[in-house]
Amino acid sequence: MNRVRGCFITIISIIVLSCFALFCVYFLNTGSRSSGSSFGGLFSSRDLLFLGLDERTDSNEFVGRTDSIIVLHISDSGEKNTLISIPRDTRVHLKDKGWNKINAAYVFGGIDMTKLEIGQLTGIEINKTIVLNFNGFKRVIDILGGVRIIVEEPLHDPLSGAYFEPGEYLMDGEQSLSFARCRSTAGADLDRIDRQQHLFNELIKQKANISTMVQVLNPLNDASDIFLVIREETISDFTIWDFCSIGFVLLFSNKDIERITIPTRGATIDGVSYLLADEEEVKEFLSDYLK
Repeated sequence: MNRVRGCFITIISIIVLSCFALFCVYFLNTGSRSSGSSFGGLFSSRDLLFLGLDERTDSNEFVGRTDSIIVLHISDSGEKNTLISIPRDTRVHLKDKGWNKINAAYVFGGIDMTKLEIGQLTGIEINKTIVLNFNGFKRVIDILGGVRIIVEEPLHDPLSGAYFEPGEYLMDGEQSLSFARCRSTAGADLDRIDRQQHLFNELIKQKANISTMVQVLNPLNDASDIFLVIREETISDFTIWDFCSIGFVLLFSNKDIERITIPTRGATIDGVSYLLADEEEVKEFLSDYLK
């Protein structure tokens, strides 16, 4: 009986997804002709903030510094979508706290202060935010069946747990986390940011498809547990509609996403290592991508 019910739900899901997909294709095409926008009014949240929290326990108290700060910009002009990374060591002046690294903004003022600092530095107005801890990250990757990653150089980092020789891997959640956190290469944190972006992009390329959506929407499939993980392991102002909208937008978007990091330069101030960013330079740099 469960198998029959599961098949029925899967068939209904496919029909609903197919109808919605046809609607999206029509809507996107007519929207692009009438307004010059590739997404029209389908998805109003254009700048999505993903914060990876350095929380190494299972407490789920969501305390600590942000280990990764990534903005996904959804293009509204037919251009590629863009992943924008802000190095966690970027020096900023936190309100009422003085100079510090931007990854401390979450410690002192949570999501609101983090969004404020990102806005001042980049000019980006964040529409939606999701904070994901280490455990949640691993669970999401495992539910999605892992992600295939090509490692181009040896990665041996006891601190992150990464131990990879060059080659192709189907990484589970634990491996993906160690890959994303590895800083053992010559570029240190900047190389780590590149790996985080690569992992993010590969997830989109490999999982933003009809097959994955059907699995996620089928309550009898283990992939549907992703909504449970999101509820338990994240802090987010995303609605279910937001998640579905993102999925469909990415389904029809160019999955070869632009990957950039804001320009910075290294400096040591009062014995502390920072990355310095000029606000005007950053905003000028981003102007070509925020369309």
